[in-house]
Amino acid sequence: MVGVSDNILNYATSLPQFTVDDIPATVTLGIERNTLSWHLSNLYRKGKLRRVGRGVYTSQPANVFLVKAGTKVRSLYRSLSEQFPFADFCLYSGSVITPLLHDMTPNNTIYVETNREVVESVFNTLQPRYKGRLFLAPTKEIATTYIDFGKENVIVKPLVTEAPLTCDDNVPVPMLEKLLVDTRVDADFFFLQGYENLEMLRTAITHYDLNRNRLLRYADRRNAKNSILRDLENLQDND
Repeated sequence: MVGVSDNILNYATSLPQFTVDDIPATVTLGIERNTLSWHLSNLYRKGKLRRVGRGVYTSQPANVFLVKAGTKVRSLYRSLSEQFPFADFCLYSGSVITPLLHDMTPNNTIYVETNREVVESVFNTLQPRYKGRLFLAPTKEIATTYIDFGKENVIVKPLVTEAPLTCDDNVPVPMLEKLLVDTRVDADFFFLQGYENLEMLRTAITHYDLNRNRLLRYADRRNAKNSILRDLENLQDND
């Protein structure tokens, strides 16, 4: 016998999105609204429905968040990988974060992350090329005082082991989960912390394919698991 949850999923496939009030009585089989809300929440927890707004659901698959390595990032990676062939890297432009932002703060900085033991060597190698625009793991005070993120700077900092990475045409770039955690904890991302980071998490959940297990594993490595869990719970409660 087809139950309410199956009816909801069949109904969901016929619409791009819907709310609890949109569902007709023929789908709900006469159950009370609270019970219907429970079925929707249960389908959401199982990953069979997604929330795309406050009380708005869809069964459509989420977009994949893709980080593209632009020309300058590619050129820089080629140069560094030739000089440090045994080092691990992650490179990207701050502009890749723009689709997640509520406040469209321009960020043209290039981030270079590498193994802790070669960070200073990489920094020293890049100094002649980026004189005056190169920073080594800046503190919040340094970032606030000296970095204009709208200009093309380069920040070099340690790459956390087991960070979620992928590749764009052989250039190692961050995955969505890494960006969400790093922007929350790194001093040089001070301008994205607090409310803005919460909104980034909301946007990621709403519009993109977010791997929560991967997010929480990396957050745990960066001592941010509890704060992200709290925000995930708050976002779920408020939707």
